[in-house]
Amino acid sequence: MNILQITKGALMGGGERHVLSLFKGFRGWPVNMSLAVFTDGKLAAAARELGIEVHVVPKRFRGDLSPLPALVWLIKQKRIDIVHTHLLSGNFYGRLSGKAAGVKGIVTTLHHADREALGGSTVPFLTNLLFHLDISMTAFSDRVITPSADLKRHIAQKGVKPEKIVHIPNAVDLDCVEIADGDGLACRQELGLSPGLKAVGMVGRLVTVKNFPLFLRAARRVVDAGVQARFLVIGDGPLRNELQRMAEKLRLTRDVIFTGFRQDIIRVVSSLDLFVLCSDSEVFPLALIEAMALGKPVIATD
Repeated sequence: MNILQITKGALMGGGERHVLSLFKGFRGWPVNMSLAVFTDGKLAAAARELGIEVHVVPKRFRGDLSPLPALVWLIKQKRIDIVHTHLLSGNFYGRLSGKAAGVKGIVTTLHHADREALGGSTVPFLTNLLFHLDISMTAFSDRVITPSADLKRHIAQKGVKPEKIVHIPNAVDLDCVEIADGDGLACRQELGLSPGLKAVGMVGRLVTVKNFPLFLRAARRVVDAGVQARFLVIGDGPLRNELQRMAEKLRLTRDVIFTGFRQDIIRVVSSLDLFVLCSDSEVFPLALIEAMALGKPVIATD
């Protein structure tokens, strides 16, 4: 069976890490899995390291239709049986090209629950339109996978046929969260965390829906309470400069560490005393269950 995973691939968030977990999980199965992305970024690099065939289909701007014929040609040339789509761009182009190429099946995994989670547009009308388009285009999908039961109920209320929806919870490969003795301590030393400091961290793409400003405002209150702590913003994204300016304005320059994108997220989280998740919206956050798998206490928004 030939399966093509399609997603944007620009950032390395939960959706992209989910795709990587599929590549790892299907090793040894009679499945030939490949990847199509619109941006040759971190996901493509990580997939190549796993020995996955990666196809970069450039997309010049939002709404650019040139990827469609390229994807149709790719699907036919590689004799793809199933197209598996992820996130907004992957869903839009993957569903249309899969239908046009006449594949045996189109599967979509939904990684967001509401329009606020889409991000990428400062125009509310456009964001609203894209959200409804994404949901309505599930008509092109033979199956829709939801990582949470809540999302399954949510999209059924939006009109997605219940018989199409399959609930498959996110999971953590416990072998991947094993940390060597002393590795967490070594990571603390690399980050400049002295033994007397509490390390509090949040993992995620630096985008609006993750609500890192709430994390920074909470950090200010903890510092004002006299707690000796450092606050780690673990990840990267378009809001990094804005968040760094906010940290300066809150007089937290010494107290907040922006780690940037890390390949060794598990190792960094293992060095924390407390894990925090401030998101406005999540479906089933991998970062949170990874922190719990590492035995870390968690404070999260509801």
